[in-house]
Amino acid sequence: MTNGTVDDDDGARGTATCAERPIGEYESAQRGIVRTTFTVLRRNRRHLLRQTACVTGLAALGGLLVTTVAFLVAWPVFAQIRSDAAVARQMEDSFAPDGSLVDELWLIALAGLPLLILLLHLGCAALQTASARAASAEPGGGLRTQSGGRSIARPRARFRAVLGVYLLRGVCVWAPLVAGVLVEQYFTTTMFREHTVIVPKWQYPNGFALLRYGPPLLGLVITLVLRFSWALAPAAAALEGLPPFAALRRSWSLVWARAAGWLRTVAVTLPLGVLTVGMYVLLHLAARPLRSRTVSLFLEWGPDNTYGAYVAGLLAPIAVALLLTGALTLPPAHTALTVLHQRLVQLRERAT
Repeated sequence: MTNGTVDDDDGARGTATCAERPIGEYESAQRGIVRTTFTVLRRNRRHLLRQTACVTGLAALGGLLVTTVAFLVAWPVFAQIRSDAAVARQMEDSFAPDGSLVDELWLIALAGLPLLILLLHLGCAALQTASARAASAEPGGGLRTQSGGRSIARPRARFRAVLGVYLLRGVCVWAPLVAGVLVEQYFTTTMFREHTVIVPKWQYPNGFALLRYGPPLLGLVITLVLRFSWALAPAAAALEGLPPFAALRRSWSLVWARAAGWLRTVAVTLPLGVLTVGMYVLLHLAARPLRSRTVSLFLEWGPDNTYGAYVAGLLAPIAVALLLTGALTLPPAHTALTVLHQRLVQLRERAT
């Protein structure tokens, strides 16, 4: 789709391929993508605002439910910590929570983490579907599938396809980083072995340093490359009706097929990532006063346990910052990636 400006490659149609263009034209194309994104957001603001409000509200309720269940499961641990602290005060002794009790709290948090990630993916899939529908409604925004048919129109089919992409991409992207951390922990710590380290630092200083930093850094690099390469996979599933594996392959081919793909993807995804991280940091700083208020409300209306209140106070600013960051950044981010996907598909069609 175009806006009658120099927002894409119409001025160079039939004269040069994308890979032969100077860098300045990629900057013009980026401005065109941004302008088209804001046009889509402005024309569909009511629909996207309703969708965002609905998704944010449901995510807040789901997160609150998961957190409440986690607190109920962990309450015996909080009670034990409080009891041990009372005994230490009576004996006029210093107190620190037992390590095994802290480990139990971490295990409960890790058990609830997949449910929170599922809520995140459900919300992202819903917003990506809404953004794709809004972008495809623009003149020239409709795309065809790889088989030549029109892109899918059923909202439920779009949502299922996009959700499958998010789940599959999440597993594949984070697996290398988790594997690298586990390898580092296995060889350089006693997490999996009691009292002994397979590669002691005092005996193998070079090997210890290599195993300490090498696998996590390698896993991080692979994670970043995969996440970048599959940035357009949800948009491909929403616009073209591709199943998860095909959507990942489609995104990879659009990003790496020619220089125009990865240059434009960097120009769009890098500012979006910086915007998201910056927004979360600012909102978390602004929400810090909620910590003391949450502790006071917990102790006033809930059980008299300062340790549980302390954990609730820590979680409150994080939850508020995450919800507001998603509500403010996900709709424009998904719309921009959808527009980028459309442009790259159009460039490929012209090249062929």
